[in-house]
Amino acid sequence: MYNFLVSSSPVLIGYKAVFGKPGPKDDPPPVLPSIIFFGTCLTITRFLWEHFVLIPNGWQTATVDKERECLGGLVALTHSSLLLGPLLGLLMTHPTMKPSARFADSPASWNYNAKTLISFTTSYMFQDAFWMLYYATDTSKSPFPAPTPDNVMFLLHHLATVLYMSSCRYIEAGHYSAMWLMWLGEVTNPVHNSYLLLEYAEVSHPGPNITMLLYYFSKAFAVSYGVLRIFVGPAAGLYIVYDLLLTPAGRKNVGLVLGIIWAVLIEEVLKGSFYYAFDVAIKAW
Repeated sequence: MYNFLVSSSPVLIGYKAVFGKPGPKDDPPPVLPSIIFFGTCLTITRFLWEHFVLIPNGWQTATVDKERECLGGLVALTHSSLLLGPLLGLLMTHPTMKPSARFADSPASWNYNAKTLISFTTSYMFQDAFWMLYYATDTSKSPFPAPTPDNVMFLLHHLATVLYMSSCRYIEAGHYSAMWLMWLGEVTNPVHNSYLLLEYAEVSHPGPNITMLLYYFSKAFAVSYGVLRIFVGPAAGLYIVYDLLLTPAGRKNVGLVLGIIWAVLIEEVLKGSFYYAFDVAIKAW
């Protein structure tokens, strides 16, 4: 089943259709062309959602900010929906399942697919940060625009994620920990963004069905996000930090200094989502 999740992935199939299947040695996918390719695909996805879904259905009648948040939510929903299946497949078929594992510890074909998915998520972070900054500096709304505190929080999250994933690629180790954190961070995304879209739908398209769906999705999001961010996420983070800093293999493969930097990044991201989980629960009940 896990191999099927990987082999049937539209992201991996599409990438190999454009760039060709890896050679006899399963050479790793090029970093910059991969990021440009996926960034272009996500930008086209954004355009399609806007001009074939939001605008034809009257979502532009809501405030401009809400329309932009809807658009960002739809792209995030697309990214997570395409990522979660193949990412789980790779996580469950890794030969060692150690957070500090090296790329050399796994088959070349597994590494090729893993690096492609890491590039996919890196591209998402770049394009999301670009549009966030673009809208935050929109002078049509204010002569002196500036990012909001929420913008800053998301931008810092994206920066931390890109630094973590990029350093994994650079040192050829620790990617398994990054991939687990990616999966745990994205697994609640479909419910989260569906809930946010329903909030906006209640404003632009009010009705009993929307209200009912919003009620159930708010509960589902509060429960799933709370379990993942209050219990599972911190437990996974502690295990990753233990493996990176307190095992000989972790210190050898990743290095003590980089391991400490990663531990700080994990702690800060988890801390932010931990408090947000409580806010979500309070709002839902």
